[in-house]
Amino acid sequence: MFDKSVIILVVSREILEGSVVDRNAAFIANRIDDIGYRVRTIQVVDRVEVEVTSAIKWALEQKPTFVLLTGGMGPSWDDSSRACLAKAAGVPLVEDQKAVDFVQASYRRLHAKGVIDDADLTAARRGMASVPKGSMCHENTVGTAPAVQLRIGGTIVFLLPGVPAEMQRFFTQYVMPVMSAEGPDTVRGLRQVDYHGHDESVISQALAELAKKHPLVSIRTRVQGVEGARTIRLMLVTEHEDAVQLNDVLDRAEQDLRDRLGIELRSRPTDASMLGD
Repeated sequence: MFDKSVIILVVSREILEGSVVDRNAAFIANRIDDIGYRVRTIQVVDRVEVEVTSAIKWALEQKPTFVLLTGGMGPSWDDSSRACLAKAAGVPLVEDQKAVDFVQASYRRLHAKGVIDDADLTAARRGMASVPKGSMCHENTVGTAPAVQLRIGGTIVFLLPGVPAEMQRFFTQYVMPVMSAEGPDTVRGLRQVDYHGHDESVISQALAELAKKHPLVSIRTRVQGVEGARTIRLMLVTEHEDAVQLNDVLDRAEQDLRDRLGIELRSRPTDASMLGD
């Protein structure tokens, strides 16, 4: 089964304190799942340099296709994501002239709009242009901090701002095209089976046996509804280079699941299971 994985790191003390809810990881995970990537883990890390560095080092050791980090990219004294990536990758932090130009343009734009009093490139502002050696920088047309892209072995790391509006624009404009180009040449399929029971433990053994018999199929469960009217939605997901073989794999797994749970197979649209390629 095809597997290209992603590790998402979110740098935020506010999320750990519960004062804000993470929107970035959910946004990213939803979109990359659609193009065939598997999110291995999502970690929220405190804005502490040693902890961010350790988290990046650990992520790189797992050798995922991508590490996507949001937060810690601004001009504040504790915005250290760029320095942490440099330490984790074992490369120096250097000033990138394109990034300097991007930062200067951002402050000029904000000054012209009356958001800030001056557009001077102070030391704190210029610090956002210091990036790990070998990085590619992308202009921030919403905020100020450029995004950073760095390949380390077989892994591509993106450092993205933590402000959701900025992160989402960067992700759509720069990250998604790279991920699509690096992504799988496979078709991904999904089948859904609703079990109208109230207790997941009742079907646990059946699902365990199904997983063993159909190792190419991933089984996911989701409880829907309220007490007394609950439905357990069972999702069968797989990937294959050939659409015909993919449907065959899903057909066998779905029929097996329905047989085990005593659920009749109803007709469905021919291509309803296809999630994309």
